[in-house]
Amino acid sequence: MLHSYLTAVRELPKPPRLFLIFTAVNVFSWQCIAGQALVLFARALNMPPAWVGLLLSFLPISMLLVVFAVPLVEWLGPRKLLMWTWLGRNILALSIFLLPWAVSRWGETGGWHVLLFATLAFSLIRAVGVGAWYPWLHEIVPRPLLGSYFSIESAMSQVVIISVTLSMGLVLGLGQGLSRFFLLYGAGIGAGLWSVKLLRKIPGGESGAGANLGVSGHRPALRQALADREYRRFFFLAMLGAASLMWLNAASVMYLRDMLFYSETRIMLLLAAGGIGVACTVRFWGRAADRFGSVPAMIQLLAAHALVAFCWWGLLPGGRITGMLAVAVVVFTAIFNAAFTMVSARGMLCRVRDEGRVAYTSLWILGISTANGLPPILAGLLIGHLGMLGFRLCFFIAGCVGLAAAGLMFGLPAEEGKPPMHELHHLIRPSQPLRSLGRVFWITLGFGEKKEGQAGDGE
Repeated sequence: MLHSYLTAVRELPKPPRLFLIFTAVNVFSWQCIAGQALVLFARALNMPPAWVGLLLSFLPISMLLVVFAVPLVEWLGPRKLLMWTWLGRNILALSIFLLPWAVSRWGETGGWHVLLFATLAFSLIRAVGVGAWYPWLHEIVPRPLLGSYFSIESAMSQVVIISVTLSMGLVLGLGQGLSRFFLLYGAGIGAGLWSVKLLRKIPGGESGAGANLGVSGHRPALRQALADREYRRFFFLAMLGAASLMWLNAASVMYLRDMLFYSETRIMLLLAAGGIGVACTVRFWGRAADRFGSVPAMIQLLAAHALVAFCWWGLLPGGRITGMLAVAVVVFTAIFNAAFTMVSARGMLCRVRDEGRVAYTSLWILGISTANGLPPILAGLLIGHLGMLGFRLCFFIAGCVGLAAAGLMFGLPAEEGKPPMHELHHLIRPSQPLRSLGRVFWITLGFGEKKEGQAGDGE
């Protein structure tokens, strides 16, 4: 497996390889500041579930600002915009170290507000700059290698996440005080500042480089991107799929902590196991998407995600099989989540036109962020008012929305040069759901690739 990844990396040109290094450092920083430990930090402050849902929504909802950043990408270029905003977000994140003072002055409520402010400030500045991310990638990654790039990026990110998560588990197991979280935050800010330095070494990303917005300005360009019927249909259904994933993500960590009473260290170890699963399997989904297109893979992944979401109902407090089932459920939740995110991003970039690429990718960020931002707020309210029933409703909604999105995706057109859906009956058979789900797990484990390739060649 390692050899295949290294071979794929060597096939990439130098600019994408440098961007991968930046991404690895950025992932480390993100996990320390805004990863799953953020939920544990908030609950350690006794922040209510509704407030936690609001906290989790800041990162995606703030991305709505990307619509105003479209002209900045054209004016400054992706490189300058990312450098300045990445520097600013890390400086503002330093406000978290005011939390002990706020707690001593106003009690726990003061601490909640400082955590909310630090996360919101981090999110807002990040939102202004993230619109430069995809245009830069669109410029430096050859289109035939997009699936390979994203699978490498996902696997590499998971290696970083696994390492960070295991380290977090050790740090959080050292005691019960808040100093553990400040140590993680400090490491994240340090890595974030380093990532700014790495951006200077990546070629491309200059002002106006392939980011043609057209003479009519950024808002008409966004409307023009939304008027692209094929892109619009893919965009809205990908949003629906992302929302189904987020309904589960918003509830899962709190459920492990508050209903199953798992320790923070145990939760981080489970998440690390999920990261290992992603690192070992995501390349199979990248290859499948490159061969057959993103839509078939997205349908399969959403159907499997729905099954896993319903399985969360089986994690009963004190249940005999809960411990073993939790490992499988958490691992497959992580796998299908990461694979869908990677495959849908690949599908989006394959549908982006060279003219107005900033508008297309900004619209994508806008929609996916909305899909990721609303479920945590609603999930927090459900959990805060209904407790266990609220958690179960979150799992149920995640599964039903995932199935609905998968069903509607059958009407999407195939990517250019990819076989249409009716020719892929060996991959997806709605009339035989168990067989189709079995194929999903077969691909995930890497056993179905050769057979599928042979079948595809024979079509």
